[in-house]
Amino acid sequence: MFKSYVNPAENEEAKRKLPKLLVEGLLLGGSGLGVLALIFEIAADAFSVAAYQTLLAIHGAEGHHEIAILAFIVLSALLLLGIVPAYKAGAYLRPNAGGSGPLVEAIGPPKMRWLSWIGTSLFFLDAILTIIISSISASDVTMLLLPELAPYRIVLAELFAFFIMVVLVALGPKRAVPIFLIGGGAFTLFTVAALGIVGGTAMGNPEWAFLTEGIVSRLEINGVAEHVVRAQQDISTIGTVVFFQLFFRSMSSAMLGFSGYEVIPASGKHAARPKWKVINTSLSLAAFFLIGTGVVQLFAAQQWKIPATEGYSTLLIEYEIIAAQTFGRGITEEDIRITEQDREAAGDLYDLRFAQQAEEELAGVTGEEPDPLAGLSRGEYIDEVAVDLAISRQLNNVIQDTPGQVFLVVAGTLLAIILLLAQGGGYVGGAAVAANAARLGRLPRIFEEDRIGIAVIWVISAILIPIIREVVIVESYYAFGFVSAFVITSTTVFFVRDDAIRERGIEPGSGEAKSLKFAGLRGMIASYSMMIVLVTQKTDALGVIIVFGAIITIIQFVNANGGLKKLSDIAIVKPAAPLQPSELEGQLGLLRAHDEARQRGIVHAVDDLIHEGAFAKFNVGPDRIRTLICYLYKLEPTIFEREAHHHERIEEPSTELQDTYQAAFEQRKQILRDVEDYSHFGIFTFIHNYHINWVSEEHGRNASVVQKAMLSILFPQTDSQEIWEEFRNYKPQIQPEPIWQFSRRRYLWAKDQWPNLSDRITTIWTLQDFGLISKDINVETVIAVADGRKQMLVKIPSNPKEGNNQASKETIDEIDEIDESDEEKE
Repeated sequence: MFKSYVNPAENEEAKRKLPKLLVEGLLLGGSGLGVLALIFEIAADAFSVAAYQTLLAIHGAEGHHEIAILAFIVLSALLLLGIVPAYKAGAYLRPNAGGSGPLVEAIGPPKMRWLSWIGTSLFFLDAILTIIISSISASDVTMLLLPELAPYRIVLAELFAFFIMVVLVALGPKRAVPIFLIGGGAFTLFTVAALGIVGGTAMGNPEWAFLTEGIVSRLEINGVAEHVVRAQQDISTIGTVVFFQLFFRSMSSAMLGFSGYEVIPASGKHAARPKWKVINTSLSLAAFFLIGTGVVQLFAAQQWKIPATEGYSTLLIEYEIIAAQTFGRGITEEDIRITEQDREAAGDLYDLRFAQQAEEELAGVTGEEPDPLAGLSRGEYIDEVAVDLAISRQLNNVIQDTPGQVFLVVAGTLLAIILLLAQGGGYVGGAAVAANAARLGRLPRIFEEDRIGIAVIWVISAILIPIIREVVIVESYYAFGFVSAFVITSTTVFFVRDDAIRERGIEPGSGEAKSLKFAGLRGMIASYSMMIVLVTQKTDALGVIIVFGAIITIIQFVNANGGLKKLSDIAIVKPAAPLQPSELEGQLGLLRAHDEARQRGIVHAVDDLIHEGAFAKFNVGPDRIRTLICYLYKLEPTIFEREAHHHERIEEPSTELQDTYQAAFEQRKQILRDVEDYSHFGIFTFIHNYHINWVSEEHGRNASVVQKAMLSILFPQTDSQEIWEEFRNYKPQIQPEPIWQFSRRRYLWAKDQWPNLSDRITTIWTLQDFGLISKDINVETVIAVADGRKQMLVKIPSNPKEGNNQASKETIDEIDEIDESDEEKE
């Protein structure tokens, strides 16, 4: 079951290249993105949410750190032992798939194809939620640097979402890659170093927990943290039922930290070769990073008793503690001095709090979270809060003008930037999924342009940001999308088609095949477990997900089939012939998808023929050939230019489209024949127009004699009888300009070549017409072909007899061999 399914020779070669693959692409060179470059590129989307993973885990456990840690350990085991192997197997089978939905289409059995529709819908929803989460989170982190902007938090989130959208639309996703590489790399390296310090100091200094309440109180006073969730009782007093309720709730919330994992295989199209090795290594490293950062954050949160602060990352609270204690001047409990100003400020807060409570009671609103300060008298409240205010003030004093202040600015700036860039992952990923759906014929064609998908995602996100407002609200909806992707990928790998694994050299039923399917089975166990937890713990979000997922799926279905009724016969949308479009007319997405696959097959076949030099004999520029091809096979005029931008050919997104593509691609001989026919048309037109100048009936030289002579000279390598039959079927006609622009060049070529090649025969004809030589003289002329590498001897009877009126053609080499053999006989 654990036998390697990777081809041994391929595996050895990949291992040999791995050191280079680790760093390839960091400077945007090489064959693509290497391991670190791929991780840095997706770091914004895959790792940024990990900064809120601890907050959500503690929030789900209602402040109990031990439960949050246990839930995260179980989640980590599911990821490492289940999801990672399944994704590695999927990447090995089809590294260019680009996500769970396309993977089903590429390697899944026909009965599972419906999952790709759902996968596309949920991924698109996830893209929208990514923008919402990232923009709100980036706005929250900005409060660390500029707390005075707290009243404008949602406006700032809207501006962040708009800014990244404009950058991506202006530059395009490909040109924006350096931004993600730099930002993701800086954040990843800084986080590894900073969390190393956090983990070490938390282990050695649990007494620093006294700083936590001062930081949290400041956040509440400034309006940055709207709700604070603390444990209301000791874990030992919790019953078994409540324990498992909190455990599963924490587990369902902490899943958000793994949301970006789907982005790694989705970005595999840009990976360096061998792609599967780069993707698989990145999957392992990313898993260890996500698990490691989560464990360290939760451990430090437990040591320092950090509660769940909605609107502010637990990670930043940990950073603030080490900024004061490690990089700052340090502070002890004895340093805390409560001043009269602290007590006055606490009194003002009590009065404000009392007024707010009275207003809420009049409005009939009750607080959702238990408040530990509720029920305290004014004096007791001042005694409690004044301490927190004193701690907060002292913290600012020990951090100011120290390396700790610089550390906080760098940490806050990098986290804000990475959360800002995380929107790019949502925009680009969602646009890519929409483009793939458009390629499958499930969305309008305009979505093939990434900029359109990005703009649509922004519009929807901009509407929802003011409604959602909090990360903890949207995380439950967000989790369904990527966990569904885990389910779809794992199930697809387990039920992979036999022909798909044969393409990778694995025989169905073999030990390698069983090992590969076992990886899928482990992924199924892990992902199904996650989905069960989500469904039971996030039931409120399930209805919304189903409704919006169904709406997007219906939109896809209607666009593909032209209505709510599925096409009864899929064959009607396929091309009538490999080189010609379907005769069916209508706005069916599937019809367009098959026609575009046909066009891509023809384009790639023509490009291959051009690069192989198959068209060189026509002595015509490739643009004229492409124009001719577009007209003959009804291709879009810009398709050659569009396909030229893709440095690598990627498989079609479904087996049906791949069959259509392959059928067109395999018509290389017919394409070459069709081009040659129109080349002949141009030359035949010249012969038709000019042969009359040499016709002399009285000397036995009729039109057919002259035409055959001209054909023999202008087609020295083609069988005389064959080219004569082709000429006899020629009919002069006015051709459309896309055809004539090519045939004209051949016409002019013949017109230019005829005087150079025909001087011997035309001289003899002229002398015969004047009666100066016998009309029985035959003409022999040597014609250089194949760029002078070959010479043909063409024998043309000047006065052909009945039954022997065809010219003979031989290569000079063959003539020399005959002459040598004759000499030996003599």
